[in-house]
Amino acid sequence: GIPVSPGVAIGKALVLRSEDFFVVPKAEVPSQEIPKEIVRFEEALTKTRSELFSIRKKIAHDIGHEHSDIFSAHLLILEDRTLIEDVLSKIKNECVSAEYAFSVVVQRYFHAFAQIDDEYLRERVSDIKDVGRRILQNLRGEKKDSLVHLEDEVIVIAHDLSPSETATMDREHVIAFATDIGGPTSHTAIMARSMEIPAVVGLDRISKEVANGDYLIIDGKRGIVLVHPDPSTIDRYTREEKRFVELISKLDKLKLLAAETLDGHRLQLVANIEFPDEIPSVIAHGAEGIGLYRTEYFYMNRTDLPSEEEQFEAYRHVAEQLAPKPVVIRTLDLGGDKFLSSLDLPREMNP
Repeated sequence: GIPVSPGVAIGKALVLRSEDFFVVPKAEVPSQEIPKEIVRFEEALTKTRSELFSIRKKIAHDIGHEHSDIFSAHLLILEDRTLIEDVLSKIKNECVSAEYAFSVVVQRYFHAFAQIDDEYLRERVSDIKDVGRRILQNLRGEKKDSLVHLEDEVIVIAHDLSPSETATMDREHVIAFATDIGGPTSHTAIMARSMEIPAVVGLDRISKEVANGDYLIIDGKRGIVLVHPDPSTIDRYTREEKRFVELISKLDKLKLLAAETLDGHRLQLVANIEFPDEIPSVIAHGAEGIGLYRTEYFYMNRTDLPSEEEQFEAYRHVAEQLAPKPVVIRTLDLGGDKFLSSLDLPREMNP
C-alpha cells in the first residue's frame, strides 16, 4: 500500500465494513406524510451540524486549529443548497422516504467526484461521504462513533476512514490503521501523521482479506501490512518497534538543543512541507523554520488557477504561523509526476 504515517504496530484487527452503507431500499410514503419526511431531513441536517461543531472544537483543543479547519469544510457541505434542494425535490416529487432520497442524491455526488482527473479533488469524496454518513445515521437513528470507546488495543481495518472517524478515535486503544483506498493528500492521512498513528492506505482489498481478531503487523514506513505473521517476523518487528520508539524518545529530548557540530559549527535545522496542515507538527518537533514549502500542491487541489490574492493569503498564513522563523517558498514545480488539472499540459516524464 501507500505509507502515510511512519511507525510499527503489532496487534489484533478491528474490521469496519461500510462499503454498502449508502445503499438504501426505496421506500414510498403517502403524500400526506411528505411534510413529516421533510422535517426529518431538516432535523438530521441540524443534528449533523451540531455534531460537526463539537468535533471541530475537540480537534482544535487536541491537535490544533489547522486540523479543525477540515470540519469547517464539512460544515460547508451541509450548506450546499443544490444538494439540499435535490433531496427535497425527490421527496416531494417521488413521494419517497428522506433516507432513500438522500442516498440517491449523495451517491450522484460520489460518482461525479470519482470521475475527476485530479487526485486531490478525487479524494475529497471521502469528506462528502463523512458528512453523508452522519446525515444518514441521524435519519435512521443509528448509534455512531464505534471507535470512540474501546477496551482493547486494536488495529483498525476499513474500506476507508472518514476524517471525523480518524479525529475522534480512541487514541489510547487504536494503535494503527489500514484502508483499501486513500492517498497521501487525504485529510485522514494528514491527521494520522499529526496524531503519530502508523497508517497504510491504498491496499485495495485489505478490508476483505482480514477478519476481526486477525493478528497483524503495520509497517507505516514501508507501506506494508503483514497478516498472520510467523513468530520470527513478529520478533523482528517487535525489535524494530522498540527501536523506533526509543529513537523518537531520544530525538524528542534533543529538539530544543542547538544543531551544532562538536567543533562549534552552527547549522539551521528546518522542515519541508507540502501542506499548511503540517505546521503544528513542524513547531512541535522544534524545527527552526521551513526550508522548502512545496507550492505545487496549492495549485493541484483545484480545477482552476489560484488568483494572486489567494496565493498571498496562503503563503502569508504559513509565514505568520512560523514567524519570526524563516519560510522558503519554492515556486511552481510541475512535470514528471505532478500535473495540473486546470492547464492542458503535455504529459511527459522529462519536460
